[in-house]
Amino acid sequence: MWVLSLHASRQASRTIVSAFNGLRTLADIARPQTLRALKGAGTFSPMSPVAITSALPWLLGRGPSLGILAQMNAVALGRKTAIHDRSGSMTFGELDRMTNRIAGALAGAGVEPGDPVAMLLRNGREMAAVILACQKAGFVACPMNTWGKTTELKATLANASAKVVFYDTKHSEQLEKALTDDVGLIAIGDPLDALDGSIPFEEFLGNGTGRPPAPFTLHRGSARIVIHTSGTTGTPKGAQRDAASSGLGRMAEVLTVVPFRRSDVIFCVSPLFHSFGLLTFTLATALGATLILPERFDAEGSLEEIEEHSATAASFVPVMIRRIVDLDDESRARHDVSSLRIVLASGSALSPDLRAAATGVFGPVLYDLYGSTEAGWVAIATPHDMAEEPKTVGKLVPGTEVILLSKDGERLPAGEIGEIHVKSEMVFEGYTSGDSRPIVDGYISIGDLGRIDERGYVFVEGRSDDMVVVGGENVYPIEVEEVIERHPAVREAAVMGADDPELGQVMVAFVAGDVSEDEILAHCSSELASYKVPRKIKVMDELPRTATGKILKRELDDA
Repeated sequence: MWVLSLHASRQASRTIVSAFNGLRTLADIARPQTLRALKGAGTFSPMSPVAITSALPWLLGRGPSLGILAQMNAVALGRKTAIHDRSGSMTFGELDRMTNRIAGALAGAGVEPGDPVAMLLRNGREMAAVILACQKAGFVACPMNTWGKTTELKATLANASAKVVFYDTKHSEQLEKALTDDVGLIAIGDPLDALDGSIPFEEFLGNGTGRPPAPFTLHRGSARIVIHTSGTTGTPKGAQRDAASSGLGRMAEVLTVVPFRRSDVIFCVSPLFHSFGLLTFTLATALGATLILPERFDAEGSLEEIEEHSATAASFVPVMIRRIVDLDDESRARHDVSSLRIVLASGSALSPDLRAAATGVFGPVLYDLYGSTEAGWVAIATPHDMAEEPKTVGKLVPGTEVILLSKDGERLPAGEIGEIHVKSEMVFEGYTSGDSRPIVDGYISIGDLGRIDERGYVFVEGRSDDMVVVGGENVYPIEVEEVIERHPAVREAAVMGADDPELGQVMVAFVAGDVSEDEILAHCSSELASYKVPRKIKVMDELPRTATGKILKRELDDA
């Protein structure tokens, strides 16, 4: 009997926490700075009070989530286009009904609040709707990297312990090799390519209704999303985040720097399984903006879609921008992208040269967001910031605090290089393994070395674990990479350290471009101190990258 009593007490406590989070969200929206930002973004309309009132039972009963924002958009903007994708266009009303059907079908299949739901999907309405359904019903959304190798996907599935996997049949072979447990399989795409035992997505939808989950429930689960880190130097880790930590107040802080509006049409080719793509999706959902969701990146195709839909904003990882910049003049000139007000970049470092080239293609509309899966957004460089300081990652986003610590844990003053530690409401809850990042006085380490000058500009000097000590001298690979990438025949470069019996470590460079090793050596020798010049240079056709454009240095180790 006491076990049942304890269970009921815990459920009641969760209900109280849910109601508290809902009230806190309302208080957050009511803050003057939040109201100003949301008003400036054009999010208020005559239907806004109706949408908020209609969503209130779910907000108090289940707590804040993207699913509730989608429900509000269905009331306030039901006939407005929410998504353009490979299947055409879908309104906010249609998206919300699909979301409810998925939530109901999952519940009918035995998935309970708090259970993980995995998805191996490309960008599109299905990916968006499954994420929203999980948020609405309290399932834990676990997007997986569609570029993942077998070992990585196995690790991701093991971490997730998912009962159900939604997957694109283009990835059937990938998934089949990674499956170890008996899970429910929901197939999206050509049924002839589906794995045995899979249920077609449309058939699965038929098991749900268009009604949302009940607003008040003792077993509400958690509106959590698990995003897996890039795994550039090791196995990807699942970073867990609660929707309550990134409400409208946090969105409003971004809007004070990047001028997104409800009227925007946002081109999002960055994958939704990555934190940057998810941020774009979250912003669009919070604003009620329209999203263009291509399932794959194509350089000229992106320009074509931006022109076709008169997109006013776009989010790209830097390697995508590089490929657009590298198009020939004739290909770029075929497409009018003057409708763009915002090009938001994130996911990896954006070099000064690439920033300048991107501004030449898109105009002075480039914003560079610096952050991490674990800490959320940290700083944003505006077009003005980059014109004033070409290497800065911008100034801190309001609501974010940063300290720089020495190896000995001492706080460093402005201008000195130290390990970046962040404090904000966006910081994640921890890895699914139970581990977390090092925390000092409430500030979490994100593993980068950087400095902040007296004007508040943040500069990133590289990863703390990437620093190379050559004969007692500290060398940051990013500095050498920037020099190599200034060579006109180089497309991209990655630099790392290698053991050396004489100097301890030396620099090693991997370069993609139409260039010789001798040319790179001569170029570096003319611009760098001798100990910074790479002792080994390897020219490659392409550098191995993650789906979000980060270079996989662990694969370069074997190159």
